[in-house]
Amino acid sequence: MAGSLLLPLVGRVAGKAADVVVEGVTRMWGVDGERGKLERQLLAVQSLLVDAEAQSETKPAIKRWMEDLRAVAYKAEDVLDGFEYEALRRQAQAGAGSSSISTSRKVIGYLDVRGNPLLFRLRASWELRAVLGRINGLVKEMNTFGLVERKEPPQQVAYRQTHSALDGSAEIVGREGDMEEVVELLLGQRDEHTVQVLPVVGMGGLGKTTLAKMVYNDLRVQKHFELRMWHCVSQENLDACSIVKSIVELATGGRCDLPDTVELLQGHLQQVIGRRRYLLILDDVWNEVQPKWEEDLKPLLCSSMFGSGSIILVTSRSQKVASIMGTLPPYELSCLSEGDSWKLFSMKAFSKGVQEQAELAATGRRIVDKCKGLPLALKIMGGLMSSKQQARDWETIADSNLGRTNSGKDEIISILKLSYRQLTSEMKQCFAFCAVFPKGHEMDKDILIQLWTANGFIQEDGTDDLEQRGEFIFDNLVWRSFLQHVKIVKASRYSHGSKQESEGCKMHDLMHDLAKDVAKESNIFQYSRETRGLLIKGTIPFRTLLMPSMSYQGLNGVKAGIVKSAVLLLL
Repeated sequence: MAGSLLLPLVGRVAGKAADVVVEGVTRMWGVDGERGKLERQLLAVQSLLVDAEAQSETKPAIKRWMEDLRAVAYKAEDVLDGFEYEALRRQAQAGAGSSSISTSRKVIGYLDVRGNPLLFRLRASWELRAVLGRINGLVKEMNTFGLVERKEPPQQVAYRQTHSALDGSAEIVGREGDMEEVVELLLGQRDEHTVQVLPVVGMGGLGKTTLAKMVYNDLRVQKHFELRMWHCVSQENLDACSIVKSIVELATGGRCDLPDTVELLQGHLQQVIGRRRYLLILDDVWNEVQPKWEEDLKPLLCSSMFGSGSIILVTSRSQKVASIMGTLPPYELSCLSEGDSWKLFSMKAFSKGVQEQAELAATGRRIVDKCKGLPLALKIMGGLMSSKQQARDWETIADSNLGRTNSGKDEIISILKLSYRQLTSEMKQCFAFCAVFPKGHEMDKDILIQLWTANGFIQEDGTDDLEQRGEFIFDNLVWRSFLQHVKIVKASRYSHGSKQESEGCKMHDLMHDLAKDVAKESNIFQYSRETRGLLIKGTIPFRTLLMPSMSYQGLNGVKAGIVKSAVLLLL
């Protein structure tokens, strides 16, 4: 298992059971004895979970017991949240004045989803007793396993970062030669009258996007092309209208409000670009349906009416994409050399107080060898080792099961899982939660931290408040390459037409795959194409609701559990 997250879940629920706010409501409703028993049972389970997780790898009965415990823990959390929100409802009701009454009604309407406070009280009390009964049964079963109390292994955390090293040019290692070759290819097409397409191909984590950025920002390229545009395709289905609209907006710096009519968009595109020589980067193309390119996009983007020497540079993992779209032979990105691999790893590993000693260097080279020249793997492992100062910790990592699979993707995934296991419990939960966002989605840093906090993944440690703790976790996930730092530019809420820049992040596709695997194992979220219907019927509880901005219409009838956090995404 990549790390089950059950231990922090049980600890979080035990903490809620001990909360004075929850205790006040349960005492008032005559079920405080049950709350106290639930707290004690959870603490008893928590003390044995480290051993249970260790044994679950080889004992199916314990693994199944942990799955049942996870389901009950989530149910217990929902029940305790109900008591907590009842306290909030009463606080709102106690306010004086018409505005307070109005507010209390809103709170009741939003939080008290069952509508009738008396029925809510009866049902919540019944559910608490039912959860306690299920916990009691699991504790009895647990006592037959012969589990012993173990302490959770100490987890070291890298020092807090004030900025993301991922944006620094110092981290770009071993791609100077590739950049020179690609730049020469682009400049060499100056006399071509039709738009040329150059594919850059390589497996995930190899640095295709990094190379494209280096080329895009090269001074020779900036002088050669009169217009440069960057569009991340990612999971899009090469939709002609949306891509052309994006190109128009990039070329003009304004909004394109034309309808999705290809004829109109084609005329506007030619008017906007004119006879200028342009460079268009289509980053991370996945679509392998040939007619999508040949019949829809190619006629629009590759017209001879544009300036001579115009180029479209396409990055993709797929050789088929390269054969469909390319007019020039694909540039195949290779792995880093041994020297460059060591340089990239060292920049991460020996940067936060860990000194490059002969013993660590020898072990580090064994780790580097297992990364097989993959930049993403090297950065992740370097970030991991930057928090480990003991030689025995380096030896443990070097001796682990890395580099024993056949496919390149499996190599990276095994490294990702190993590095994930070394995260703190808080970081594991926060990272796995990011899987609720679509691939390629840019997450606003402040909103993400608020979501982590609302879902109880972040706990105060006595020195930092929740916001500071969230920033600490965010910065460390960025440093370790689990998240990629980005600047998000969006329209300002308060000034028409102006732009607002904020801190954000996104996930590499392979990291998103890992987060989904971890979240699935730990039931952090449930997803279904029928989710909306299930919510309205009240058949599943939910904690965080993420949906497109127009999808909230018609959800007034939702009868599911309490929403801890909700975000309308402009997807």
